[in-house]
Amino acid sequence: MFVLKARSNFAAKRVAYLYDAMKRDKSYDTGFDVRDRKFYAHLIVLATCSEFFGTNEGYVEDIFSEYDDEVIEAILKYCYTGEISIDEKHVEKLMDLANRLKVKIPEQFKTVDLSNCLKVLESTGDSELLKKAMDLTSENFETLHKTQGFLNLPLFNVMEILKSNDLLVRSEESVFNAVKLWVNHDDANRKSDLAQLMRSVRLSLLSLEFIVNEIMTFCHSCAECMTTIRQEIINKNDKSFVPRETPRTKGYKMALVGGYSVDMANTIDIFDGLKNSWTLSKNIGINKYSFASVLVGNWIVIIGGENSSGQSSTSVEYIDLKSGQKQQLKPLNQARHEFSAVTLRRGSSSDVYAIGGNGLSSVERWSSNTGDWQIIAPLLVAVSGHSASVIADKIYITGGIAMENGKWISRNKVQMYSVETNSWTYRAQMIQGRHRHSSVAFKGKLYVACGIILEPYTYLDSVEYYDPNANVWTAFIKLPQAAEGISLGCFQKKLFSMGGENISDVWEYDETNKSWKASTSLSRTRAVAVAHIIPYDSII
Repeated sequence: MFVLKARSNFAAKRVAYLYDAMKRDKSYDTGFDVRDRKFYAHLIVLATCSEFFGTNEGYVEDIFSEYDDEVIEAILKYCYTGEISIDEKHVEKLMDLANRLKVKIPEQFKTVDLSNCLKVLESTGDSELLKKAMDLTSENFETLHKTQGFLNLPLFNVMEILKSNDLLVRSEESVFNAVKLWVNHDDANRKSDLAQLMRSVRLSLLSLEFIVNEIMTFCHSCAECMTTIRQEIINKNDKSFVPRETPRTKGYKMALVGGYSVDMANTIDIFDGLKNSWTLSKNIGINKYSFASVLVGNWIVIIGGENSSGQSSTSVEYIDLKSGQKQQLKPLNQARHEFSAVTLRRGSSSDVYAIGGNGLSSVERWSSNTGDWQIIAPLLVAVSGHSASVIADKIYITGGIAMENGKWISRNKVQMYSVETNSWTYRAQMIQGRHRHSSVAFKGKLYVACGIILEPYTYLDSVEYYDPNANVWTAFIKLPQAAEGISLGCFQKKLFSMGGENISDVWEYDETNKSWKASTSLSRTRAVAVAHIIPYDSII
């Protein structure tokens, strides 16, 4: 059998051609005399927009006679092209005529709020309004997914919402519950969409109990869903398996992990975006400080550091955010403190990089596939007190303290690692040398802030950002206070500066006013910590 499918706009173009031909007086099969003008059309085209034309053709002229020519022309054009372009002074009359002819025209929105954001998603083609509607929907998803407006949305809109990384949800359970509600609203016609919808549910972020008791029960008749669910159950029963799905950023918590003393590092500051408040975790029993931490699936991995006697450590452990349990991983090859660590995907593996620290230039990589640490290409120069961030699968090491010509200096050098070549290269230098500073990737740029320099010994308040495409550093708005050991973080599409040596203050960058504004303070002072985005229902 020969099957061919034209482009998605094929039919629309054919109807638009009919409209052009009719306008040139070359093709039409009906007409309407209104005052001293005749309006032509194709009855079958009009009937597809409203059955009124097919059953009340004789009354159309009487109705048209009450409206200006511009309004009549606009309504006929809409029946062919789906587009309207008319002076705003005629809009009210246009909508009135459409109602009388039973022509359904999408509602026009000048503003977007909580009462109409779902309708805007379904009805408008305005990109700016759509963005505002999607943002509002994401921020209020916990409430909106239970409303009639959500249940009436077509599949396309539901998929766009559910796949968003910005949903404000307490846990991934809310996403599954939204799928369940939407399908059950019209079970006979929507059951066939279940497999497609379930691809938006991040199963690895859900508990085994919830998958077995809730998801399997609901999806038992969908073969594709059950194949995926059974594999996830196998993964969860495999103790060596590392979840690779990332939590959605909105509605999740921000965890500030680490510190410059054992007392400080034995707790975690947790920011609840729904309550706009910080709380302090229970004692996590790490009993070391100046360690590095990374997020791997649902694990916070604690690497190296110094013990209470000031000795560098090789120990590596993780805290399971779902169970709250702490487990040991294989130790580092070299003891490290005042170093940096990042997570980077490489093929099917989630890899952790431990970089430099305490006079070392060495770098080692842990693979989630093997569970082992491997020495890889060393830094171009040994540094401590530096910062590391990832942009587009490249690791950037900024600043740090290093020995040059017999004395310690705060460097402005930037070293970049490429996974493909397993090599380090220098990139453009920062404007200001610094160490015990912080860096974060934000909207495709690399931001660094604060820190100290040694000669003369100075606390910094400066902020700058790096454009990896242009290889250029640019000065940014200074923070309100100079500090060392601050933590930069991104949460709900906002840039934060948190804590520092003897500091509990938190600052949020206000993009509208181009300034830093005070935010809710930490539960306690905290320095040399790392910010992670964790699931809302994490047990820590």
